[in-house]
Amino acid sequence: MPEEFCGYTGFAFSGKGFELETGMVLDELKAKIENIEGRTKRFIAADEPRVGLWTLGLEELDNALPAQSLAYDACHDFTPELKTDVPQVAGFIAALLQRLPPQRLQRGPIVWCQTAYNAREYGRVYAPGLIGSRVPPEQFLFVNVPKERDLALVLEECVRVPRIAAVIGEGAAPDFTASRRLTLAAQESHVPCLILNTSGTIGASAACTRWRIAPITGPPDARDPQGPGFAAWAVTLARARGGNTALNPTLAKPLEVTWTDETHTFNLVSPFRSGTSLAPETEYGAFRDAP
Repeated sequence: MPEEFCGYTGFAFSGKGFELETGMVLDELKAKIENIEGRTKRFIAADEPRVGLWTLGLEELDNALPAQSLAYDACHDFTPELKTDVPQVAGFIAALLQRLPPQRLQRGPIVWCQTAYNAREYGRVYAPGLIGSRVPPEQFLFVNVPKERDLALVLEECVRVPRIAAVIGEGAAPDFTASRRLTLAAQESHVPCLILNTSGTIGASAACTRWRIAPITGPPDARDPQGPGFAAWAVTLARARGGNTALNPTLAKPLEVTWTDETHTFNLVSPFRSGTSLAPETEYGAFRDAP
């Protein structure tokens, strides 16, 4: 009796009855189920085990993150407090990229995708301003996305390329479905995706971390007292999936941080600033001059 296959993959019918084919393995079924449920195995490049952690360098924030660092295989959302704060938040992301370990920077270019609307509204990244930083301007690859609705698709295609250091998307934040697809792509390629949300709204997202950033007056630069001073931001870690919420210092109020170009580090802004002083007080109130 000739062998005929029934409708169930992996089983063959013969004169001796049903037999399980040797080529049928449970791992194949498990892989299909994981793919349907979005639990695909993570792809790790050959050099990835040697890559260090991506941290902010501030224990107050790093301790609240999963594994005390920003994940490479995930999306991270950065939303300005005001729409006019987009350029300053772009500066924060540029500073954060300088915190990438050298091995990660050697992977390939950093792809910065910007919608045409954002380019007209806020301008483009000024590449010569990156000279002297840990990330030279020639390592950036700037992509212009003509239509807002195409941003998520362009980001997904970029994230799927393993030999890229990081991908930044500047425009309206992708919806939950698109952010989920970006997360799955990041898990496969181990390429982080940073979203600079310029829509002014905060919707559902599958991002691993979500940040609210606002520019503040930074400490003065002793070398240029009349200048604008050091760049500084009020940072709020709104969500860190898998992190320690109890150690999040921004739950009560934003954390004020500044950036130092010489050391490529974030530092807390001191409450003691030039030209200011704290009023002397006691447990009974402030001192008053005698009449």
